[in-house]
Amino acid sequence: MSQFSTTHQPNSSHASIGLQGMWGFSPAANLLAEAEHQAVDGEPIEILIVNSCDIRHVFKTAAQRRRSAPNSPLHFYLIDTPTEVVARHFLLLQVLTDWEIPIRQRAILFLEIFGNTMVQDRTARYIEETARGLIELITDGDHPLSDVFDLSNLKFRDRDLIENSFKSWYTDVPFDMQGLRDQRLRHYYGDRYDVKKNVLDWDYQTRIKEVASIIHIKQYREWRNSGVAFEFGDATYNSPNRTMASYTAGMMKAGKDKGMKKEIRGFWLDIVCSPYAAFGVSCEKVNKFAEDLFFILNEGTGTAQHRHHTVEVATYNVMSYLWEIETGETYTMRKKNDIFSGLGEDASDVVIYNTDDGAKPIEEADGEELGEEAKAKAAEEKRKKELEASAAKQERLEKKRLRQAASRARNIVSTLDNLLIIPVSGGIEGLYGKPKFTKKFDICYVSQHGCHHVVDASFPPLIKDGGSVILETGKHVYALQNKQCEELNRKIFELTEKQGFKMANGNPKNGGGLADLENFVFQV
Repeated sequence: MSQFSTTHQPNSSHASIGLQGMWGFSPAANLLAEAEHQAVDGEPIEILIVNSCDIRHVFKTAAQRRRSAPNSPLHFYLIDTPTEVVARHFLLLQVLTDWEIPIRQRAILFLEIFGNTMVQDRTARYIEETARGLIELITDGDHPLSDVFDLSNLKFRDRDLIENSFKSWYTDVPFDMQGLRDQRLRHYYGDRYDVKKNVLDWDYQTRIKEVASIIHIKQYREWRNSGVAFEFGDATYNSPNRTMASYTAGMMKAGKDKGMKKEIRGFWLDIVCSPYAAFGVSCEKVNKFAEDLFFILNEGTGTAQHRHHTVEVATYNVMSYLWEIETGETYTMRKKNDIFSGLGEDASDVVIYNTDDGAKPIEEADGEELGEEAKAKAAEEKRKKELEASAAKQERLEKKRLRQAASRARNIVSTLDNLLIIPVSGGIEGLYGKPKFTKKFDICYVSQHGCHHVVDASFPPLIKDGGSVILETGKHVYALQNKQCEELNRKIFELTEKQGFKMANGNPKNGGGLADLENFVFQV
């Protein structure tokens, strides 16, 4: 029995979506393309991102910056709470820029940390090792990302809290993820706990299947029950993902501190919507193979089923962005139904120094014994030639790897050049009325967690004349029923209309059109 309580009630939105968020409710977006921003060479593009809960928009926008703003500096101002969420931004960006890990493995590692409440033991060790390095970054030490993060808008108190978050990820810090998440589930279901399978099946059929059928019911059911969203191969996920731990205000129900309010460390994230919307429900369909990731077998019948699923789409997307960062080219699948086929002869995805050349041991050559000198000499010559051929192959692969590495280094430098990520302490209210932020931003993205800020009279002055405001819709907030989602979208439109914003996408008079949008784009 838990010894503390929070203020949210069973079946409420806080009980389902959670008091805090570490993944968003819409697909990663290239904000430059979404806003159709016209870049001016050499002029910085200032982007404010409010409560996005993750770095998906920074990731995709940076990866695709060459398409629309190759010569413009990009400055991302990030406002997120609590500080544990900000700490995750540092970690996830470090994973994405860990160039020593091949793209395929890096994409899988990123998704595991991003969306799984339980991770592999080796992943937990990787998180700890990375956290130790990030402490150097947050304390103004030397770090590979020192030129990417601008910490000047972080208060020292928040830096200390972020450092504490990094230290809480060490593997010797206890965190009962499974027990704490089960408490959340029991609180959410209440007296429906014994029929929770029926509840989640109803949620899937009435909302998720309609807007994101690529999410397979088995995957959704597994995530709802265990918190593991992204499973790969036969991996075992048995260590808590401590990066999902955070604090919230609660009241002690027992013990010497009964009745006192305290900050309680626990699991306060979404348990209904899932991390899939961020990367796993859509993709850029650059060719037929990518389009076929959403192919439905027996469509129109009672046995219709997707050939692929959300984990494949998410992996494809993350690999695509990494590929574009490192090669400057759009990732393209080469084979049907094989998301990894676009890697082709990517030398970083090959074990270069493979000592197992496939040759038989000398004493087994030709299947005969070594009694005769001539046969032994022949076997030795054969072995020598095989080793020479293997060495030559390894040398060619190594040269190719070095050429690719040099080319990728240039592209990586080009992507990260003049790119700044600027975490900002506190909420958006801290920007209001400050001259340095007045008419500052070309683009402002606001998530569902922060859309109430848009109605504040102090909000519009942050945006440049002709700038864009992008608001996340309720399409992928699966905790809302269809009518609730439609009402939410209409409400957002009405509020922004009062601020004088002009809608740049969709038809505001068409309710169905609004329902299909994942983001509203407004011009100021």
